[in-house]
Amino acid sequence: MKMNENHDKKKKKNIILWIILCLIFIVIISAGAYIIRIFEELKPETEEGQIIRQDYKIDWSGRMNILVIGCDERAHLNLGARADTIILMNFDLDKKIVRIMSIPRDAWTEIPGHNCSQKINSTLNSAYWSDGGVGLTLKTVENMLKIPIKLYAKVDFVAFRDVVDALGGIIYNVEKDMLYTDRTDPETAINLKAGEQLLDGDKALQYCRFRWDAQGDFAVDYKGVQYGRTSRQLNFVKALGRKVIETNNLLTINSIINIVLKDTDTNIDSSELLKIALQFRNIDPEIQIVSVVFPGNIDWVSNTSVILPNKEKVQKVVSEEFVEQTIEESLEEQETNEK
Repeated sequence: MKMNENHDKKKKKNIILWIILCLIFIVIISAGAYIIRIFEELKPETEEGQIIRQDYKIDWSGRMNILVIGCDERAHLNLGARADTIILMNFDLDKKIVRIMSIPRDAWTEIPGHNCSQKINSTLNSAYWSDGGVGLTLKTVENMLKIPIKLYAKVDFVAFRDVVDALGGIIYNVEKDMLYTDRTDPETAINLKAGEQLLDGDKALQYCRFRWDAQGDFAVDYKGVQYGRTSRQLNFVKALGRKVIETNNLLTINSIINIVLKDTDTNIDSSELLKIALQFRNIDPEIQIVSVVFPGNIDWVSNTSVILPNKEKVQKVVSEEFVEQTIEESLEEQETNEK
């Protein structure tokens, strides 16, 4: 009993931040002056974020969907913003479970308002689409999954690297040798050896960005087990979450907070973030964070490798794991309320 009490006290002292990067971000928990500072300063400041939400309100007795976007906006590449990682998070406020599904960046899907299909990661790029940005990304994911998604958190992948460094690195087992070089972009040089090792921020970023093998960004076997970069990212995020939970050093926690405040754009307001954190303050990443496999298959469209969503299986997964309401049900309820 005493051991459990000490364990609970330790958790309350921590600020558990789960960040996703080029990859993924998510705040997980805690209490005290530090968490208050996070939620007071992390505010929806962009007009786009406010427009996306409009009159949307969180149902605190049900579930909420949050789209996490890890983006690559390096100016020297002159490619505009790219959604390098897209993850749908479903917070089950009743059962205290967080479900996460990584949507492949190369998922080929219909782009709302443009009467065409394209890779989903292009929707963040205003240089590619006239209305490109977070709003178009959310609309596209909504259209593909047929569920309303009005909340988001966008993070530059540099934040991921900086958080890992602030934690002193992560001991992690790299499954195999990973080697890749790109003459046009020296920053994507990857050189990792297989085996358990300490990954600093740069090496962790290399690990999570690697997709130049037979599995690529996304692969699923006949048993439905997911492989490739998207799967590695989710596994590393859990390891990162465990390391943050174990951290008691207030200077380290403060460093992580500063990184989050600098590199995060969200339309979730401070009071809502505080309430989410308090409701999930005792979360166990191994039990209460559930990974869901995206139903899709590798294919080719116009000589381009893409991931084609299996529409039937997508709807089955969504209805079983993510649904509070479908878009159709949400619209029906809105029409009823208006009457």
